[in-house]
Amino acid sequence: MKNEYCIGKHRFYELRHFCLQYPEWKALYSTLDGWGSEIGVNEGDTTSRDGIRRADLRRNMDLIEETCRDIGGEYAEMLLSYVTTGGKLKLKASQKDFWPYYRKFFWVLSEKRG
Repeated sequence: MKNEYCIGKHRFYELRHFCLQYPEWKALYSTLDGWGSEIGVNEGDTTSRDGIRRADLRRNMDLIEETCRDIGGEYAEMLLSYVTTGGKLKLKASQKDFWPYYRKFFWVLSEKRG
């Protein structure tokens, strides 16, 4: 019987790698302040450039966080940690209980990203 939340292998990898960028986005988001990185270098309007970049990063992070909250239920925090670290944490729930949320997360994320 085919899983109801089945997506193609390559689409899954695309979404998985999208989620694995979350820690990088979070770190970069906190460093962009509109002042630019080099004093005396005029590369245009750093405030608007950084603002646009921050908005893009926030949108991506919110998409992942909201999807975890929407479908994760009691597993939302664990799901967020699991999908953004590539599963590099020990599950606090049985895999049998957790796995349907994991599959549904990627299916819903695929729908939201289009």
